[in-house]
Amino acid sequence: MSLVKYTKTATFLFPLLEIPKALFTCDVQTTWGKTMFTQRFINAYLKDDSIGSYREECVFIVVKNYRDIDFDTFYSTMLAFPNYKDDYEKDNCLIMIYSVSEGLLPDYNLILKGKYSEISAAAKKLILSNYFFSGKAFTLPLILNKANALKDSWEDRLSNPNSPAYLYDQEVWPIIEIEKDTISGNMLKEFTFSEGKLEPSGEFE
Repeated sequence: MSLVKYTKTATFLFPLLEIPKALFTCDVQTTWGKTMFTQRFINAYLKDDSIGSYREECVFIVVKNYRDIDFDTFYSTMLAFPNYKDDYEKDNCLIMIYSVSEGLLPDYNLILKGKYSEISAAAKKLILSNYFFSGKAFTLPLILNKANALKDSWEDRLSNPNSPAYLYDQEVWPIIEIEKDTISGNMLKEFTFSEGKLEPSGEFE
């Protein structure tokens, strides 16, 4: 099965919820002892275009809705967090909504503006210790500190012999594109559950 490409919400905003990513680790096996999956977390988004509420200052966490023997404990733990808002099922996934705490809202808003290097030291610490990121781990500190090494790399990639590119004092990572971090249409149907087993579909076949 191909790996999920995590959203920028999963990388930079999920950590602000202060929910340990270790809670999503599991060991779900078939009746024959074969591992089916070891991670309940699928991805995180800013909103669901079919839900009119929770449009601001919230994060939508999509998890595997497979009801194994440990699922109830996981679910009750997730509901116990003080910033829990709501949950619902969609396309055989469970979507859990959490709000960002008031103290971290300035960081949340800076991240939405793409100002990764301007967030607080506390927010940077949360991100570096509790992220879901599809890239190389060493890239995150470079992003959060607007490192010259990453700036130079982008300038090299964006330049051509007749037109050199300069980032000057810009951030060194793209801003969150709202449409890419929104649950829409049937995008969650790439994960299906049937007869007690997890089956990939679409591009994951």
